[in-house]
Amino acid sequence: MKLSVWKMQFVILVVLLLSCSVVLYRSFFIPHNILTVAFLDVGQGDAIFIEAPNGNQVLIDGGNTDGKALAALGKEMSFFDRYMDVVIATHPDQDHIGGLPEIFKRYKVGAFFASGSRSENGVYEATEIAAEEDGAQKFLARGGEIIRLDKNTSLQLLYPDRVLPPGADANLSSIVVKLTYGNETFLFTGDLPQGEEIKLVKKYGAELQSNVLKFGHHGSKTSTSPEFLAAVSPKFGVVSVGADNKYGHPNKETLDLAVKDNVKVIRTDEEGSIVFKTDGASLSIL
Repeated sequence: MKLSVWKMQFVILVVLLLSCSVVLYRSFFIPHNILTVAFLDVGQGDAIFIEAPNGNQVLIDGGNTDGKALAALGKEMSFFDRYMDVVIATHPDQDHIGGLPEIFKRYKVGAFFASGSRSENGVYEATEIAAEEDGAQKFLARGGEIIRLDKNTSLQLLYPDRVLPPGADANLSSIVVKLTYGNETFLFTGDLPQGEEIKLVKKYGAELQSNVLKFGHHGSKTSTSPEFLAAVSPKFGVVSVGADNKYGHPNKETLDLAVKDNVKVIRTDEEGSIVFKTDGASLSIL
């Protein structure tokens, strides 16, 4: 009986030490004026890790079911850090949420944002169950909402503006997020098609301008319209894509359009994970 009590006390002590390690790590080892945005190399899929200057962390999408997102996260986060402040699932396609069930199992998640669109791919239900078991607070993402990561860093939700009827293409309601820190801005578009991009241009106009754009739908010809690219006017365009994928992503016309508009395109299939660091005034790529 004494041994059992001792074991219980030891476990409690280990948990407390791990918790203290996370607090100490975020307090002393994270530069307090640097925002990190990492486009993770997850093959043919999307996963974006954000760490605000104060240490708050966000994951937008979780790649496929092959565990690549979890492995890539392990390279960006401390081993002792098992808390993720916000997880956003842009839409329920498998290459965007396939890895989220394992993310929820490994990390304690504070808030979970979803588009409201459902899918019958099986991974959607697994993600819902994992989020509920994790105890994450679930929110329905809607354009106009703002998530404050710290006093100078915010995530502005621009889209969607509705829940799609059953059976509709989930890409049509992809969550679109604009990240702002000082003068540096990033725009994440999920798999949003061109028709919805035009709606954003009409609604937000110059407010869409961002220094870094994640090209929609892995650089497919169905996204990143000329009008949208002109409105965003990015310096860098990131394509999250798998090498030699069967879809032919990214599309040559999309890449040519980027070159024409003087956008520097960076691809995960060529560079691996792409990590941006900024102090709000200047931007660097690792």
